[in-house]
Amino acid sequence: MNINERSTVSPDSLAERAYQLLEEKLATLALPPGSMVSEGDLIEMTGFGRTPVREAIQRLAQQEFFDIVPRRGLLVTPVTASNMFHILEARKPLERLIIFRASLNAKDAQRGDLAAIARGFTITHDRFEEFLKLDHKLDGLLDTCSSNPFAAAAVLPLRSHCRRFMFFHRQGIPLTDSIAANSKMARLVARREFRGAQKASDGRIAVLERVVSNVDRME
Repeated sequence: MNINERSTVSPDSLAERAYQLLEEKLATLALPPGSMVSEGDLIEMTGFGRTPVREAIQRLAQQEFFDIVPRRGLLVTPVTASNMFHILEARKPLERLIIFRASLNAKDAQRGDLAAIARGFTITHDRFEEFLKLDHKLDGLLDTCSSNPFAAAAVLPLRSHCRRFMFFHRQGIPLTDSIAANSKMARLVARREFRGAQKASDGRIAVLERVVSNVDRME
């Protein structure tokens, strides 16, 4: 980002962009769980100034991605089964609400986009990162269709934790089950069939619950 561009962007926008960039690096393990980093490291990594990065750090710490360790820096929180059980417990009802609202509120063009995403899932096969990109795109579209910014804001960090978990345990994620659940959910929302879509959403969570249970037995 050049100096002229920064001068035209509000501080709130810079903090949001710093947050999004750091969230992406956390979710994709570019900032590895258990590692120590400093505020200066993150400023250099993002290219943003101290104030927006500090605001992003505070937000991510509130969302349990960073532990602030006095006089040492920031600990990237570990990925644990015990935390994931709590995350999935909180995520499930929020996703059901978003699915319900999206099924009722989606416009025709959005329904077409949902149907296209459903078809996209069926050809991702075992391409993990392609699957996650579609998964992320689907979440964003459902949030927009739901027209409930409070539910969307509440579920955002929970999804990020789930994405980080999937990257961390990518070899143990049964993509076939996840693809089937996501494709079915998107297709049913497009048809306004919210009850079936909610069941598919529960199935999406259940895939992760099974992986977490397997990890928990090994920890």
